[in-house]
Amino acid sequence: MSSLLKHSMDRLKHWYFVYELRTSLYMLEPWEKKLFNTVMLTITASCCYFTYRILPSYAHALFEYFGII
Repeated sequence: MSSLLKHSMDRLKHWYFVYELRTSLYMLEPWEKKLFNTVMLTITASCCYFTYRILPSYAHALFEYFGII
């Protein structure tokens, strides 16, 4: 069990490292990283929420407009 947990943690660390390299976060100070990650998380959560909340009704209205439904 601990082997699976260790492997999972290693994979998460690897993907976070790749994220830091691709966004150039490795050059920032810790407080700047936290601020950037907070902003990115807020934007991503907002996009997911509004997509979940608004897209179904918008798609339904669009399908009705084009006569698909």
